[in-house]
Amino acid sequence: MVDIILVLYGDRSDLDRCIASIKKHCIGYKIFIHDNNKKNIGFTVACNSLVKQGQGDKIWLLNQDAIVTEGAMEALVQRLDSSERVGIAGSMQIDYDDRDLIRLGGLGRCFPAGQHLGGRLSMGHCQIPSKQCWMNGASLMVKRPVYQAVGPMDERYFLLYSDSDFSFEVRQAGFDIWYEPRSRVIHRLGKASKSSSEWQQKDMQAFMKKWGITHTGEQFVYSRKFQKLDMFP
Repeated sequence: MVDIILVLYGDRSDLDRCIASIKKHCIGYKIFIHDNNKKNIGFTVACNSLVKQGQGDKIWLLNQDAIVTEGAMEALVQRLDSSERVGIAGSMQIDYDDRDLIRLGGLGRCFPAGQHLGGRLSMGHCQIPSKQCWMNGASLMVKRPVYQAVGPMDERYFLLYSDSDFSFEVRQAGFDIWYEPRSRVIHRLGKASKSSSEWQQKDMQAFMKKWGITHTGEQFVYSRKFQKLDMFP
């Protein structure tokens, strides 16, 4: 059983599209939703509260503006089940308006902006499963025992960085993170708001403090621990 975690904020139509795609293409799941429009407790806290409500052996964090395609959930489950060492698996993310454009086909460095690798489906790009240093939370599946051993996600992050932070914690605990290209979601990116920009600054400061990152005024300087983590494993 897979617990699907959805946090609503803003336009309900995105969530409705997401749920419709889940019902069409997935079996063996239970959906948990928190409405941050009613009470905005933040993305990270909302996810953690929903995870506590479930009992599935897999947890799928899915953005409300993601559309699930056929086989997306099954491919993530298979990747997680392929080895005891695999703790997290994440999907390929396809552009909503240009369905040939790969918005995320693996990941580069996490900090400070989060490097997404991409390409074109028609060109055969990003088709090889690979270990990653972190995984984007728009479509991230984790084994519940791993989540329980490492987590919950750090609630010092209101909106951002909790996915990469959790990924680093999972890797430090000895588990691997994989990009699985057979799992594809169409990602309709929401518009940035002034409030999200403000939280980005606060979340970035929390991330820097936790992982020992400083700024000289010209560049970011990594701690030895973070330098080792923020590279391809």
